[in-house]
Amino acid sequence: MTTGYVFDDIYTRHTWPGHPENAKRLAAIMNYLAEQALLPQLTPISPRPATRDELLRGHHPRHLDLVQETSEHGGGMLDADTYTNEYSYQAALMAAGGVIELTGAVLDGRVDNGFALVRPPGHHALPTRAMGFCLFGNIALAARAARLDHGLERVAIVDFDVHHGNGTQAILDEDPTVFFVSSHQYPFYPGSGAISDIGRGEARGTKINLPLAPFIGDEGFRQLYSQVVFPALRHFAPDLLLVSAGFDAHWDDPLANMALSLSGYHWLSRQLIDLAGQICGGRIVFVLEGGYNLQVLAPGVGNVFRALLGTAEADDPLGPSPWSEPDVSGLLAELKKIHQH
Repeated sequence: MTTGYVFDDIYTRHTWPGHPENAKRLAAIMNYLAEQALLPQLTPISPRPATRDELLRGHHPRHLDLVQETSEHGGGMLDADTYTNEYSYQAALMAAGGVIELTGAVLDGRVDNGFALVRPPGHHALPTRAMGFCLFGNIALAARAARLDHGLERVAIVDFDVHHGNGTQAILDEDPTVFFVSSHQYPFYPGSGAISDIGRGEARGTKINLPLAPFIGDEGFRQLYSQVVFPALRHFAPDLLLVSAGFDAHWDDPLANMALSLSGYHWLSRQLIDLAGQICGGRIVFVLEGGYNLQVLAPGVGNVFRALLGTAEADDPLGPSPWSEPDVSGLLAELKKIHQH
């Protein structure tokens, strides 16, 4: 397999001392990939800035102008959680454009699959405002580009970040051509993603939300994805699979209370890659979202690259969760009642 990746130094210039979403996250990932001799096995795909027309496919003009103006005046807080500095607007343009460019490289056959190592993240960015560390909706904009610029009929997005991908869903909630799945701790930030939230208008039924109680770990994820998510993806039969890859559902992440291990993440990533091989010619792109324990984030990303390259081993230095998992049978039954075909 030929696996592409996107990285640029501009992503590390968007940073804020003391903030959990800072440049050290990408530095840890890149150092790990170099130390593990993974980088020489990967194909770099050069990012580019997203165009204004590409951004307007998901965002209102005033939002774009506010991010640009705030950044160009030295930065500041856009809400209680979300910052800009003097580099943030350019970094956000390159993040969105980088995901679009890597997706295009997969669709054009330049690489078989890939992982966009971009910052700032994107899955909380709403059409009208920044939110939750996110400025522009990177993965939603890549889905739109795949449809509008590459002529795909159907795209699927799976978001396994511990927080609901509310921005992604808000951008795509009325779009029946994009299937969206989010598994997330609930109730938890940002407070959305109820089980009844299945899309609007013609898109009803094309959005699946898995609202999870704290401490649901490897076995719970295995049951929910195997019995609900994977069958639904096969039924939708997308031409491309995009993955919002957040590593903050790990049991040792400082910002959440889930109980996935790195081995559980590796299982989920391999299953998604295998499923893409079955339903969409192996076309799959991972996009970095959250994950705030660097000892989890770096090997977690490395394990995804190993899976994309077709190797089976996983690096799990922290081991399994120390907590017992709650029963998910009630949630499973409710999800099947809503979504099973």
